[in-house]
Amino acid sequence: MPTILRGHQLYGHVADMRTLRLVDFDTLVGNLAAAHLIALGEEHYHPEIQAFELRLLKALAQQRPHQLALAMEFLERDAQETVDTYLAHAIDRETLLTRLNASAAFQRLYAPLLHYAQQARLPTIAMNLPRRISRQVTQTGLQSVLQGLNPADRGLMPPSLPAVPERYRTYFLDRVQEHHPVEGEQAIRFTDASFLKDVTMARALALFFEQHPHHTVLAIAGRFHMDYGIAIPDLLQQQRPQVNMRRLTTMTVSRRSTIDLRQLQAENIADYIRFFPPAPRHALAQ
Repeated sequence: MPTILRGHQLYGHVADMRTLRLVDFDTLVGNLAAAHLIALGEEHYHPEIQAFELRLLKALAQQRPHQLALAMEFLERDAQETVDTYLAHAIDRETLLTRLNASAAFQRLYAPLLHYAQQARLPTIAMNLPRRISRQVTQTGLQSVLQGLNPADRGLMPPSLPAVPERYRTYFLDRVQEHHPVEGEQAIRFTDASFLKDVTMARALALFFEQHPHHTVLAIAGRFHMDYGIAIPDLLQQQRPQVNMRRLTTMTVSRRSTIDLRQLQAENIADYIRFFPPAPRHALAQ
């Protein structure tokens, strides 16, 4: 099979980066179902990508009945009780969305994942740091925020916080500079806020695996948090090295762009890549 392809030739296909072959959906599901963690890096607010995630969740539920869970970046740690109450059918969908302060885009694209989790009785992990805390870190600095946290908010994070690895700092700043150049103290604060989010998400997964060591978790977060294994995957494996992991990323490419699969393999971006056309312009409205 050729390894240099046009974008339109890859639409709807999954590339197995170990073999550089295109595999069908059923083969992908079979390969992923054997893992403890499926680290799915997504492009946010893309209707085809979120539809693919729902399809994947349903297929995995068939492969792993009673041993599958969902984890989502868009759900914050302090919303876990609300999510659990919804999964237990103790509140309805409208109450859930109100308590989550869900945007119209979330309701349209991500709520179906929660609805299916409720139907299929899938544990669901609200894994992210509350945005109000990460926002404070970017404004006043990490140490200032940690000193002022109440016990409930501090309990949402790991008991101890590692230093930001230089590899992570470089990875974060390389990507944020593409859209929002930062430097000096601002760069430190933005990096610390991002790292705190990733440490928190990795800890949420680690806690789940402590209680459910035989489950498979489909964890959905933005590509930054999953690609290359630098953020959540590395941080989780430091805590739970026995977790068997597969990394799947979703990538949008234009029709006529040239995609070199060997180059993507060399970069170790993921174990599998599912390709999509760019999101329709109207879909990007949140």
